[in-house]
Amino acid sequence: MPSADLVIKNATLVTSNLTFRAGIAVTDGVISSVASNEHLPSAQKIVDASGLYVLPGIIDSHVHLRDPGFTYKEDFSTGTMAAAAGGVTCVFDMPNNNPPIKSVEALEEKLEVVRRKAVVDYGFYALLGAGNLHDLAGLSRSGVIGFKCFLTEALQVEPPEDGEVLEDFAEVARLKRRVTVHAENDSIVKYRVRDLKERKRGDANAHLESRPAVAEEEAVNRTITYARESGCKVNIAHLSSERSVEAVRLAIGRRENVTAETCPHYLLLDSARYEELGSLMKVNPAIRTPTDRAALWEGLRDGTIGIITSDHAPQAEEEKRKPMIFDCLSGISGLETMVPLMLTQVNKGLISITEFVKLSSENPARTWEVFPRKGCLNVGSDADFTIIDMKKRVKISAESFMSKAKWSPFDGYEATGVPVFTIVRGKVVMERGSVDHKPKGEMVSPVAQPPE
Repeated sequence: MPSADLVIKNATLVTSNLTFRAGIAVTDGVISSVASNEHLPSAQKIVDASGLYVLPGIIDSHVHLRDPGFTYKEDFSTGTMAAAAGGVTCVFDMPNNNPPIKSVEALEEKLEVVRRKAVVDYGFYALLGAGNLHDLAGLSRSGVIGFKCFLTEALQVEPPEDGEVLEDFAEVARLKRRVTVHAENDSIVKYRVRDLKERKRGDANAHLESRPAVAEEEAVNRTITYARESGCKVNIAHLSSERSVEAVRLAIGRRENVTAETCPHYLLLDSARYEELGSLMKVNPAIRTPTDRAALWEGLRDGTIGIITSDHAPQAEEEKRKPMIFDCLSGISGLETMVPLMLTQVNKGLISITEFVKLSSENPARTWEVFPRKGCLNVGSDADFTIIDMKKRVKISAESFMSKAKWSPFDGYEATGVPVFTIVRGKVVMERGSVDHKPKGEMVSPVAQPPE
């Protein structure tokens, strides 16, 4: 039997529908066999996974690594080291950098910067924004994972007009790609913020009041309507409210090509924590009520919400901690906490470990058309593995993050279930908390090529 580069033995393998005892051999960066220990080849490196679970590599399909343009907040080196530390083997980075990724030239400039830094694999979203309709085909041919549309103002981005959104959706449909949409009604949010500022409201609850559930619900329904009209595939980012969950559920029931994601902070925090955590909880859309949180969990269980992401959005600490909530920037540093937080919920019985694999690995890979290269443990697939110890307990310490953003609403949270190895295309990039800083990541693009 030919020798392999890496063998993982004595493992419990986890897919989206079963767990089983076996080992894995890796040759030239891909899975070359899945077999019992006695049928595995010899290898240059052997990982003994006794008592551990081997998952298909976790894909975080919604991160903001801030490179280029805002590298004081994060860069592709620190961001992908944070991913490796958190058990994430592949990240899909959002386009609101400086310059924003809205042209092929901006994408090439970004690639030149980040390919020398990436510790894990990566894909890029391109901006679907004002004035770049004629850039979308070139960006798609250049291998972007998909497009991102902000329906409300965000860092470096003003939202496009509705007519332009509809036209852009039609072009993305022609290109057979998908758009992730930040769905909030810009006019409602701006009006509420202005009103609350005029009334001298600076408390953390004012942020929730400025971004009511109706602002998300309206934008989600608008997105679904435009997608139906144009034939565009859409993904609703960071779903946060009960009524938005129901809007997506109804769309899926009509067999429309709509997917949705949510994040650990919406599942584990609610509005009762604003007084305690203040601006550390400030994120867009806002973290909502216990009723909304319960609806998100129900959406996960019935398949309405198909993806878990971190929405890793690091900010400098001085930007995050200010006396007035509207002076604080939004975002949560989540790459290093997503996996242990969700594994803790697996241990609590809120979801199963196979459901976690579906939400964090297989479904992102299928949604963004990188399956079966990513997202599974099939022979021939990339040898991306997140190896976890379901019994290991840790206290989350923001101070020890690889990310430049060393703060978190989950600082001090006790988690049970942690990643102990992160392996990217057969290369160990994290072993028991120690991260290999050498760049090994490669760009990932959808399997199917777009039309000319």
